[in-house]
Amino acid sequence: MIYLLYLIFIPINLALTLLAVIIAPILPIFAKPLMGWCNNHSYKAVEPRFPTWLSWFQTPDNSLNGDATFQTMFPPNQWWSQVHWLWRNPAYSFALRYLTNPYYTQVSGDKTIKDNDNAKAGWCLVHANGLFQFTVVAPIGFSRCIYINLGWNVRGLVDDNVQPKPDPYQATFVFSPRISGFR
Repeated sequence: MIYLLYLIFIPINLALTLLAVIIAPILPIFAKPLMGWCNNHSYKAVEPRFPTWLSWFQTPDNSLNGDATFQTMFPPNQWWSQVHWLWRNPAYSFALRYLTNPYYTQVSGDKTIKDNDNAKAGWCLVHANGLFQFTVVAPIGFSRCIYINLGWNVRGLVDDNVQPKPDPYQATFVFSPRISGFR
């Protein structure tokens, strides 16, 4: 059933992503100073956020000011910075799911595959609490690979480098076939 739902979500996600990119310059005018998570769930503070009716365009773990790394490149509380944050994370909360402990995970393939630096080719399918993530890394030469990432981002639940596991775990929707680095 989750695979059928995912297939239905793909065209909606693509349309919302396109819409988010187009309307990003307008969206910051709807922002209000509201309490919420900042810097990737590090702390809570009153910063610019969207009202509930625009929640699909908001990153739930950051305000419109972005995280600390983003703020080194774009000063917070400025319209242009907020537009860039929205372009970087278009329709981020569409089909977002929160998973809570206990986590029931099942892995097929190689959970250590990755693109870019120290790349490793292969595939991995992770099922976690009713969701899935399927990832493929296939080298194509010239320090490049085809990187396909489908489902919800739940691979972190089986990543040995992610300790402790967040509770709740934020599983974002992903449909991301692309060409990436393979070095």
